Parts: sequence; C-alpha cells; structure tokens
Amino acid sequence: MKPIRIELPTEFDVGPVNCYLFTEPEPILVDCGVELPQSWEALLAGLAEHNLTPADIRRVVITHPHVDHSGQAAKIATLSGCPVWIADLGYDWLVDPQKMFSLRADYYRDHFLRQAGIPEEMAQMIQAYFAQVGTDTMPVPPESVQTFRVGDWLEMGGAQWQVLHMPGHASTQTCFYQPDSRQFLSADMLLPKTPTPIVERPLPNQPRQPSLPIFMESLDRCEALDIDWVYPGHGDPFQNHRQLIQKQRDRIHKRKGDALALVQQGYRTAYDLMNEMYAHYPPAFRFAGLWMLIGYLDLLQAEGKVEVNFVDGVWNFYVNK
Repeated sequence: MKPIRIELPTEFDVGPVNCYLFTEPEPILVDCGVELPQSWEALLAGLAEHNLTPADIRRVVITHPHVDHSGQAAKIATLSGCPVWIADLGYDWLVDPQKMFSLRADYYRDHFLRQAGIPEEMAQMIQAYFAQVGTDTMPVPPESVQTFRVGDWLEMGGAQWQVLHMPGHASTQTCFYQPDSRQFLSADMLLPKTPTPIVERPLPNQPRQPSLPIFMESLDRCEALDIDWVYPGHGDPFQNHRQLIQKQRDRIHKRKGDALALVQQGYRTAYDLMNEMYAHYPPAFRFAGLWMLIGYLDLLQAEGKVEVNFVDGVWNFYVNK
C-alpha cells in the first residue's frame, strides 16, 4: 500500500513537515511532527480521517531525530504504549535531546563558530537556540525505544522497506526504500529545496566531517535507485527524482562557483564570505546561510581549488595555486 501523507505545521522557515501513515496490517506512523499544539491538532485530524487516534498507533518510526520529525514521539508513545523505532545512530538524540543539543552548542561555542569568525553576539544567539531546542524537546523514555540498523528491513504497510543511511543533512538520517513498488520515503534527503547540510559535532579526536560533500555522495546513491514515487519530509510527493537531483547539483555547483569568486576577490573568513553570499538577507539573519557556505567551501577544498589556514584561530581561505 502507499503511505498516506499527513501534513503538520511547524514554526520553522522550512514550513510544514510530513508524516506518513500506514493503516494496514497495523497502524504505523513514520515521523510525527514538532511538539506544538497546532501540530498535535493537525495530527489528530489526519488520523481521524482514517478512524484512528494516537492511541491506535502500534509503532512510530523516526527517520532522523530532528525536532520537526520526532518532537511528538514521546507523547504518542505515552498515549498508545507503542514503541518508537529509530536507527541506532540516532538513539541518543531521542532519549536525551537536552544532552545532545548541549554538546552541539558547546562544540559550536568552542570550535566551529570561532573558526568561522562569527562575532560573539551572533555566536551566543546560535548557541542559545540549540540549547533551548534541547530543553524544549520531550525525551522518549528508553524503555519505549527500539532500534534498527542500516541495511535492516522494516515491515510497513504489508511490505518490506530497506533501511538506507543517507547522511549529509543529518548524520543520523535514514530513508526507507521499497524496491518492488519503487517507493522511497526520503525524509529530508530529497526535497524540493536542497536541505541544509548541518555541521555536526565530530567524534573525540576526529576531524569535522564535511556535510555537503557527504550529502552529494548520498545524492549519488539516491540517483542510482529505481524509484517511481518519492515521499519527502517536506512538500508534495513527486516523481522523476533524477531530474530533481540534477537541478540541485546544478544549483550547488553554481553557488560553489560564487564562493570561489569571492575568495579570489580577497574575502578570507567564513563570516565575511557569508555576508557577501547572503547580502540579500537582513544582517541579523545572514547566519542562516553559514552551514551552506561552509559546505561550498568544503567542496572547493575537496576539489583542491581552495586551501585554508588558521589566522588567530580563525579559518582564512585562499585560492590554491
């Protein structure tokens, strides 16, 4: 059977988020929206269209533990007693979001934002946001969580769906592929607009992983799949996934070229480059482009076109001659 889309409102710029319902042979919900009263009401209404309530859900499956996809999981688990399934990669984010967001905020404070040359006032605002998200996110009790692994098969809607790891937007992101019907639950991997490549806190004594190059590798793997219908985390389901992938590649390569041109003009720090690349944004909101910019610079470094040196603890970018 095809997954049934239920659209839920969020408070984020990305707009509404999708969750997907399978009604047979048992009610399963893939993702569940952010914890907001209006999101809960929309979920209740969507389930009611199929004569269901949250108490009827037998399993919640989470694609990745971003709050717009997993925020209501604890509430549903409490009402129905159902397990919440997530890849083992994302377990810690689900059961202890306050700790995980706090660790990210610490990494940004001590390393990433300083290295990017972000002014202190803006850096504090970004750190405070992540700390607040962690505080506001309801943890799922460990006894309610069941994990699966990349490469496993999950039964949903009377069919077997393969668990595929598709990092880039989130290092923990999994998507689900049904090869017989050629359906793809893409989470935030394939979206109408390229998802932000989130800079993740690296493992101890390990370098930062370049999120946008990793996302591009995931795009390559998606392109190789035989897909008829894509069910994205945001926006309408669509076909012709390879056309969308090529469009996103073209856009990324163009913006990467824009970043290279600015480095050639003498812009050195990520902060200065951000202000030029996103000059069309109000100054207070230009930081929203920082993660994408770092991705373009990571691609340029991987291609050998740009090199980076530290100057007083801040990345300085130069054209590699």
